[in-house]
Amino acid sequence: MKKRSDSLNPTNPHTPLSVSLEQILEHGSDQEQITLNSLLKKTEGRGLYLVMILLCLPFVTVNPLPGASVVFGLVIMFMSLRLAFELPPDLPNFIGNRSLPPKAMKTVLRASVRVLRLLERMVKPRSSAWMNWQVIRSANALLVCFMAFLLFLPLPPIPPLTNTLPGWAIVLLAISMMEEDGVMIWLGYAVSAGTTIYFIVIGDFIYKFLSTHLAKMIHWVAHLL
Repeated sequence: MKKRSDSLNPTNPHTPLSVSLEQILEHGSDQEQITLNSLLKKTEGRGLYLVMILLCLPFVTVNPLPGASVVFGLVIMFMSLRLAFELPPDLPNFIGNRSLPPKAMKTVLRASVRVLRLLERMVKPRSSAWMNWQVIRSANALLVCFMAFLLFLPLPPIPPLTNTLPGWAIVLLAISMMEEDGVMIWLGYAVSAGTTIYFIVIGDFIYKFLSTHLAKMIHWVAHLL
């Protein structure tokens, strides 16, 4: 098994990711091609959490981006599984090596810096010694993977919040893992638990609705034939 990135080693000095991104923007040229994989490399793997957060931002707004949850959910599932099994934080080439125009990518990164600054005001390294245990890191990553699976499910817009709740759970878990905040992550656990209960209730309702109405439809069609 490949060794995980040293950036995910808790013994490394903690630097806010927003500062790392600012340094990349300051030292990069306007013509430099920036891909997700190169971004992950330059941030020594911590950009993995940034990518998760950015992919969830369309779903935590009042009007979530329709149709993108299946693709974004799959990408987050892939990243979180690599994190859980301590694999290098690389994305598949067809995703990780694609680049936006340099100016557009830098615009996205500048917006990311602003988002991270806001999030970093609420989170900070605290009570986090237990978060450095490998079993905890893997368990947190697997929880993110499960939330990404719920985000991935191609459910209709009714019932509501089927994208928003998993999106918020992933954002809270990812930012807490990134900043090693052992206090804020409990909010991520709470939102994840609430999301799971919500999906169980919705799933039970859909199952009962379909089982009842499908039986009636089958009986009606059989009667017509």
